[in-house]
Amino acid sequence: MTIKRKIKIMPLVIILILFLTSCQKNIHTELFEVRNEGIALNSDIKEQISGEKEKSENSAQKEKIEYEPLNYDEQKAIWFSYIDLAEFISGKSKSEFKESIGTALENVCNAGFNTVYVHVRAFEDAYYKSELFPKTAYLGEKTYDPLKIILSKAHKLNLSVHAWINPFRCGTEETIESLSDGYIIKKWYDDSEKNGTYLVSVKDDEHMWLNPAYDDVRKLVADGVTEIVENYKVDGIHFDDYFYPTTDKSFDRSAFEQSGKNNLSDWRIENVNEMVKLVYDSIKEVNKEVMFGISPQGNIENDYELQFADIKTWCSKDGYVDYITPQVYYGYSSTSPYLKTIKRWDSLKTNKNVKLVIGLAEYKVISEDEYIHNEGIIARQIKDAKKLSNYEGIAIYNYKNLFSAESEYSNRVESEYAYITEELS
Repeated sequence: MTIKRKIKIMPLVIILILFLTSCQKNIHTELFEVRNEGIALNSDIKEQISGEKEKSENSAQKEKIEYEPLNYDEQKAIWFSYIDLAEFISGKSKSEFKESIGTALENVCNAGFNTVYVHVRAFEDAYYKSELFPKTAYLGEKTYDPLKIILSKAHKLNLSVHAWINPFRCGTEETIESLSDGYIIKKWYDDSEKNGTYLVSVKDDEHMWLNPAYDDVRKLVADGVTEIVENYKVDGIHFDDYFYPTTDKSFDRSAFEQSGKNNLSDWRIENVNEMVKLVYDSIKEVNKEVMFGISPQGNIENDYELQFADIKTWCSKDGYVDYITPQVYYGYSSTSPYLKTIKRWDSLKTNKNVKLVIGLAEYKVISEDEYIHNEGIIARQIKDAKKLSNYEGIAIYNYKNLFSAESEYSNRVESEYAYITEELS
């Protein structure tokens, strides 16, 4: 080989060596990344993966929290009580429940309603997956989630779903004794210091009741609500008129004596207000758009004297409720006349941020003379409610009586249904 040819070949050799070196380096790099996947990672890779994981978790949490509730300027609501749900759930499979509740919600939608108040905890039982409360006995050994199914079905029909809770009413001593030791209420029942203070029996009432005088009790109520709002795409939380179950001084004598307060009624009102405020704040901390409403008795004096429910504060100040649904279950000639009562509530509601929704007793069309003999009375009450300056909706109690009345009352109920649906349209 001549010198000239060597000179010509040398550049090619150098290029080839550089190419092979570069390929070898790339091969090693790829092997390192693959070999270390899922085993030992360098700091840069660890940081990158950790950041992606955190981003993914934050996105999931953000999606859950930022659910945009479905609520309406004018509520047209109907109550689904635990008695209604019991018929759909008892002895029924998941598919049977889906079919029956789906039909019920379609009935509601077709009638012109846009909101359902669904009883998800009537006692200490839960119609949803809960770490704080046991599942309802109506489910038996079944493990499906009624609330999840209801939400899915209802939202497809553009129905707003408010989870209805009785905050203080529990089951009987027998049902509480049968609970797993892990539940808070069972722990209080088994604790000699808390049984009779946190958890109290009431004369002539088979149920036990939580006592709102204690921080731990109010926190349990708020935590129970938070659990629902965090885990389910509910549009609202709804309480009804079960606050203090008695006016008897023995119910909370020990706590009152320790409080240092002088007026029992005022002190009890403060306790309920603290609970209501805590629940409101807990809901808004998770999702500010989820509504919180209370359905007190229609009789204002009873709210204060029997329930210790400070409806005047709730209707006039921010930070307690988003809507109030007084149960104005009275006829026009009642001892608490319908027109007079709704006008009192209209005057009471001075906070523009609180909606006034009038609750009506459709069930009385088969049980009370004025309702029985005046066809269209509920529709007439809806019309009169709409004339109020603060009117923002109506609610009818309850599903069963409007859609599943016993055959002997079917003609009367069907007649009333026709008037109601016409007025809702």
